[in-house]
Amino acid sequence: MKRVICIIIAMVVVLTGCGTASQKDKQASTDAQVSKPVFVMAGIIDANERAQITTKIPAKIANISVDVGSVVKKGDTLITLDSKDIEAQVAQAQAAVNTAQANLTKTQSGARPEQIAQAQALLDSTNTSYTNSKNNFDRNQQLYVAGAISQAQLEIAQTQLSAAQAQYNQAQDQLDILTKGETKETLNVLQAQVKQAEAALDLAKTQLAYGTIVSPVSGIVRAKNINVGELASVGATLLSVVNVDSLFINASLPAGLIGSVKVGQQVVVNISEIPDQEFPGEVAVVDPVIDSRSTSVLVKIILNNPDPVLKPGMLAKIGLKK
Repeated sequence: MKRVICIIIAMVVVLTGCGTASQKDKQASTDAQVSKPVFVMAGIIDANERAQITTKIPAKIANISVDVGSVVKKGDTLITLDSKDIEAQVAQAQAAVNTAQANLTKTQSGARPEQIAQAQALLDSTNTSYTNSKNNFDRNQQLYVAGAISQAQLEIAQTQLSAAQAQYNQAQDQLDILTKGETKETLNVLQAQVKQAEAALDLAKTQLAYGTIVSPVSGIVRAKNINVGELASVGATLLSVVNVDSLFINASLPAGLIGSVKVGQQVVVNISEIPDQEFPGEVAVVDPVIDSRSTSVLVKIILNNPDPVLKPGMLAKIGLKK
């Protein structure tokens, strides 16, 4: 009898234990269902920072420092163009600046003493010639009145006097320029020539700087569309650089669920290419406007601390935590 009682007690204990274990399994299953996210949105991973690398000048490619998959930092040299022709233009423009500046400096500094002395001697000489021509004309004029010479002879004397007068005036102007300096108008012209030459030099230097193409962002080279020796055309995409450290998803949310999503809300991201792994995300933007065609709302999801396995272009599902 005692043995039967012991067996019954043992069975009760076992059943009780089994019942307790069964209840625990059901509770765990229920908890898992409660915590499982509900996937209500879908979208494509994209990068906040991406750059299409182009050239501002048409030139042949001299060197490409990267390839597809290369990791680059902002400011790193990506492409070097053949800029020999532009270097020649810079040298030519620099020579033009030097010449224009020398002309301006020479004019501003005024004449040397020996130049002034030469100009004074020329003025004295032309003054003597003018005086002689004036005296000769006066005599011929008296002779003409007296009928001693013809009108043609008088006109010859008049021409000689006019020529002597012009030479004297020219010599006087030259001396004035040397002693008083060039006119303000002349200096303005020379200064304008210097500025024009400097502007041409700056333009040539800017063109030369375009010969080195650097990355505007940090990231990974995702595309390469040109090779060394080929001609780079203005506006054509040569390389593509993507920053994979800053990723987001533009997802579509059914309009009926707009009330269940708000900015700052934590979400779960599942990638179709990585079905057995989930990634954290955060709602950054909820567009208040509903797309009338798809009756959905655009929601921007920021991927917090994106995993290296995540790449732009991957398909993603976004789940809301219960």
